[in-house]
Amino acid sequence: MRSRTHRSALHVALLLHFGATAALAQRTSAGESQPFHTLVLTTGMTTMSVGVLNTVLTNNRFAGLSSDGISYGASAHYALGSALLGADVARTTFGEEGLSNGRSDDLNATQLLATVSYALHSTRHFTVFPTLGVGVGQFDVTLRDRAGGAGSAAASPTFDEIAQNPGASTTLSGHHLLYSLGGGADWLITRSAAGSAGVVLGVRAGLLLAPNRTTWASGGRTVIAGPDGSAAGPFLRVGVGIGAR
Repeated sequence: MRSRTHRSALHVALLLHFGATAALAQRTSAGESQPFHTLVLTTGMTTMSVGVLNTVLTNNRFAGLSSDGISYGASAHYALGSALLGADVARTTFGEEGLSNGRSDDLNATQLLATVSYALHSTRHFTVFPTLGVGVGQFDVTLRDRAGGAGSAAASPTFDEIAQNPGASTTLSGHHLLYSLGGGADWLITRSAAGSAGVVLGVRAGLLLAPNRTTWASGGRTVIAGPDGSAAGPFLRVGVGIGAR
């Protein structure tokens, strides 16, 4: 299942990129419209690699976490000529997993990116663009134990120490730099052919990358010896919002 969703998101991103490149080769300056500003609410799927993290969790009697999540957020850009300057924020929920021993865990991720795009093909009502983004990512792993307890009291606990004794509930947060490579397309629907504002339907797809090692924290404490992981992977989202020029 995970490999199929990875391939689907990557295929859409590649189609957007190469389709936009082909459109660029065919475009002419005569009568071409400039791109429009957009603000859309987005939802879709995001995946991340949880193999190393799941090894640590299962060794400490927790269920493995899902690698496929449902995301929701917002994406916006402002058109300056053919350049599109914007931002992208999304929250992804991967769900809760539990075992009959009374231990459960869940995973959530957040991304905040500044983006820059270029309108490779733009008409009065349609724009196709590749996108580069840079920002920060965070993912939260919450561990719960029905048996309760005080949890680890160390000033700088290890990830294993918290996983062995999480108390009733403990959240560990991983932070890292985040980059994105992808593309998108927007369709502006106006009340008339000459209209300059209306409803936007859009699609975004690509790959989130986190090349640096994640730093971990929990309740204001630095967590050491945490597993290597990040809120990175392929994504595919659709959106609806408003646009104008």
